[in-house]
Amino acid sequence: VCHPDVAREWCCTFLSSADVYIGSPTAFADEVFEQAVRTTTVEKGRSVYISVGALWGAEDIRRMDAQGKLRGLTVTMKKHPESLKLTGSLMNKMASLMDGRQNPSEDVVIYEGDVRSLCPLAPNNVNTMACAAIAAPSLGFSRVRARLVANSSLIDRHIVAIDVDGPFDNELGCAFKVHTERVNPAAVGAVTGKQTYNAFLTSLLNARGKEPGVHLS
Repeated sequence: VCHPDVAREWCCTFLSSADVYIGSPTAFADEVFEQAVRTTTVEKGRSVYISVGALWGAEDIRRMDAQGKLRGLTVTMKKHPESLKLTGSLMNKMASLMDGRQNPSEDVVIYEGDVRSLCPLAPNNVNTMACAAIAAPSLGFSRVRARLVANSSLIDRHIVAIDVDGPFDNELGCAFKVHTERVNPAAVGAVTGKQTYNAFLTSLLNARGKEPGVHLS
């Protein structure tokens, strides 16, 4: 696991000699990098594996997308503000919003928009959102929606909510929807919840045997 800047600098070089396992998929929000990696995997006959981490239901999302049935995907991440390692304008925005809140235990929405714009502002916090964008290439980083929420009452956990929108049944007037919420024990200041380490290890053990390309593991 390394900072996404390291992945961007070295991934294609490593692919000349071996498959690569990436734990910081926010690097793929850079379209030039993503295309370079995909091209290199084909040219070198190598694979890039990406840990799904805290993304619950990644394979279901991938299958719906492959079938053309995925209409929308939103990932909401809630953490204690000290667990959000933000940069630039988003760091300043969080400080301002937290100072102005009325209730110290209320949800404060720090960001709401596309995943691509968020990744460089929170490169170590939103890997789950990046995985969702990779799992759903028909939507991708520009159309998968992200909500980043700070809440000072979350002193023992991180929360990741996934909302999937599927086909609309005109006959019944009802749409397919899935909502999951993952509560992961985490200390104040921790970037990653405790159970994500176990998920990461399982992903690492499964990272083998795929054809050249980019794969969630």
